[in-house]
Amino acid sequence: MSWFASRTEAARRYLRVAGLAGLVPPDDPVVDAGLRQVDGRWRLAMDPTAFAVGEPDLAALLAATDVPVVLARGENDPMVTDEQLKEYGVPVATLPGLGHNAHVEDPAAVLALLDPYR
Repeated sequence: MSWFASRTEAARRYLRVAGLAGLVPPDDPVVDAGLRQVDGRWRLAMDPTAFAVGEPDLAALLAATDVPVVLARGENDPMVTDEQLKEYGVPVATLPGLGHNAHVEDPAAVLALLDPYR
């Protein structure tokens, strides 16, 4: 795990790892949840090697649920396409003009996906 001499350095790294660079400024208090200070040095709260655990079995997770599911993505999300999401056989929503972190870019648009289920 990397250590940083300042909160600012650690915050910049956190924002890159979290895919939030350019969406949230390094000095935003929300960034504090992703950082830890130990003996005057800073690190990320989560070890990025956790991403190496592997891909979740989304098909099994969907099969195990008994509630309605909608898979959503931002129109500009480079990580997944509508076609890939449609393979799971549940409704798919594409949020116009948004990227991978649509929930950060436009929380109201993501929340509106729940309207049919209220």
